[in-house]
Amino acid sequence: MISLHSHSGQYCLHAKGKLEDVVLRAIELGFEVYGLSEHVPRSRPQDLYPEESHITPDDLQATFTAFVANARLLQEKYRSQIRLVIGAETEHIHADTLNELETLCRSVPLDYVVGSVHHVKGHPIDFDLSRYEHAERAVGGTEALFQAYFDAQYEMLLRVKPSVVGHFDLVRLFRPNHVLSDNVWTKIHRNIDAITGYGGLVEINSRAWKKGLRDAYPQRDILEVFSSLDTWEPCLCLTSVLVHERERSQVYIVR
Repeated sequence: MISLHSHSGQYCLHAKGKLEDVVLRAIELGFEVYGLSEHVPRSRPQDLYPEESHITPDDLQATFTAFVANARLLQEKYRSQIRLVIGAETEHIHADTLNELETLCRSVPLDYVVGSVHHVKGHPIDFDLSRYEHAERAVGGTEALFQAYFDAQYEMLLRVKPSVVGHFDLVRLFRPNHVLSDNVWTKIHRNIDAITGYGGLVEINSRAWKKGLRDAYPQRDILEVFSSLDTWEPCLCLTSVLVHERERSQVYIVR
């Protein structure tokens, strides 16, 4: 089994457990490859979440630096029991976010990047329903939000070419029954083509189940697109965020 998207409570406020505890649990569950991938630090105070009201962007930078150092120590400590790879999960919030990511990747030794989008035109879409609805109003409604989300994802894919694409359709978190328009489907196919073009991986992320959705990310209609690809190959993995809850999902490898 492999998993390439994980968080720990030691370095992420929406996760649980010390980083070493997560590694030990992955070993216990029989993972062959396990990725440690905390969020990249955000640079602006206005981009902090309510749960981060007591910290600053400088704190986030220090936390990320500490994470990488600790992860490298654990990588060496447990190398005979599991293959640990050290990465980071992206943000794409404002015009300079991807520039900041490129600078970070040049200065910090990372094995890979999880490419995720959590904001649309600067507005967070996965923290709570209130902020999601605010994002809808700001961009002109649900349909506009969906289109803008997949456009932001496409920009991230072209610039970053992440090894792993995180929660492909996160925009559906609070609108799982929104009917995807032809325009949205065009953008989805475009993004999938971009991923297959550079040989990226697309995870299935079971965090969606914890949020009450029927399907993991991406939902089954999008999975049908992946399953129709000649390059599609599934392998079993356990989503890291829920490593203590024994929830299993799959990660789909598109090469």
